[in-house]
Amino acid sequence: MDITLKTGVTLNYDIFGGPDDPPVLLVAGQHQANLFHQTQVPFLTKRGHRVITFDHRGVPPSEETPPPYTMEGLAEDTAALIEELGIGPCAIVGYSLGATVILELAAARPELLTRAVLVGVPWKPSALHRAIREDALERLRSGAVMPPVTEGIYRAMYLFGPRALNRDAFIGPYLEGLRGLAASGGHGALGHAEASAAYDPDPRRIASITVPCLVVGMEHDIMSPYPMARELAGLIPDCEYREIKNSGHAALLEKPTEVNRLLAEYLDAGAPAAPES
Repeated sequence: MDITLKTGVTLNYDIFGGPDDPPVLLVAGQHQANLFHQTQVPFLTKRGHRVITFDHRGVPPSEETPPPYTMEGLAEDTAALIEELGIGPCAIVGYSLGATVILELAAARPELLTRAVLVGVPWKPSALHRAIREDALERLRSGAVMPPVTEGIYRAMYLFGPRALNRDAFIGPYLEGLRGLAASGGHGALGHAEASAAYDPDPRRIASITVPCLVVGMEHDIMSPYPMARELAGLIPDCEYREIKNSGHAALLEKPTEVNRLLAEYLDAGAPAAPES
């Protein structure tokens, strides 16, 4: 379904589950929201949640508006979607870029959220992550394209942990899937990369966040190293930290059962108590 927001962009979104179930908004990274549809959506709807997913501006089939994008602007899109759908305040879950969007949203519009889960949030890049990001920006701005196999290998090396990389049954199919990402680009890829590179939140602003949060780090994540995820959790006053072992950045693919377990524990803890009979 499409919806035109007050921010001037038309986004594609989907809703799963019963209309009276408590809403959970899932915010994707630099990819289509259907990455959530295989594991998180059926898991959460089975547990009694109404799940909403959407594609960011720049990610088809949402509108591909031209850059510049900002993290603040992407957070405004998310806030406008919550308001337009009438689902706020709601629980919210974000992965990678989506987790950074939630970080900004929690600081700017806390009244829209009941609690937030941030998985693999690259709020403070390491030297290696900055180098990867700068390389991506240079290639996107110049129009350079890697050969598909090279692109797939390169992405796999920074998305997955060592165990997954050495399991042929796991990595083979995803190398094939990642080949298609070599053709990605356009406004969204550049806009999201520039927004991520420019975002540098003030720790004092993070410390002012009042929304209860769960930060999830991954042991082998080079895009959002777990020490920095722990540091973020320590800055947010009402925040828990959990770590997924033997996983790289792409925990949604590599450790979906563990991700779902953490979501269930945290979201269920914040659910309203059942009325007394």
